[in-house]
Amino acid sequence: MFRFLPLPEGALCLIAATAFCAEYLLFYFHSTSHKGLEGYYHLILVLLIGLCVVSSVAGALLPTSFPVDLTNGIAITLQGLWFYQTAFSLYGPMMPDGCQLTGDQIACGSAASRVRGELLANFQLFSLVLGVLVAVVVSYGYAASRHGRS
Repeated sequence: MFRFLPLPEGALCLIAATAFCAEYLLFYFHSTSHKGLEGYYHLILVLLIGLCVVSSVAGALLPTSFPVDLTNGIAITLQGLWFYQTAFSLYGPMMPDGCQLTGDQIACGSAASRVRGELLANFQLFSLVLGVLVAVVVSYGYAASRHGRS
C-alpha cells in the first residue's frame, strides 16, 4: 500500500486519532442525554475513547516506540470490550439489582440501586483492565520465550 501512497511514519496513527476524535465527539454529545446508570456507563466509554485518542497521537509522535504501540492496542481492546460490557449490563442479562429497562431508559428504583450499579460498573472495568493486562503479559512472555533473545 505504501508503494502507491507514500506516507510519513506515524501518519496512520494520526489518521486513527482523527477517527477516534470523531467517535469521542459523537459519544460525548450522545451521552449528554443519558442520566443515571446509563450515563455512567457512557462516561466510562468516553474516557476509554479519550485514552485511544491520546495513545494514537502518541503513536504518531513516537512511531517506533513499542510501549506506545502496546498502550494503543490495550486502549482499543478495552474500548471494544466496554461496548460489549455496556450492552450486557444495561440491555442484557447483567442488569444490576434494583434497575430495569423501561421504554428506552434505564431506571433504578432508588439512589442505593444506582450507586450499586455504578460500583458494579467500576468493578467490571477493573476486571476488564486486569484481564487484558494478564493476557498481554502472558502473550508477551510466550512470544519472548519463543522468539526472544537469551
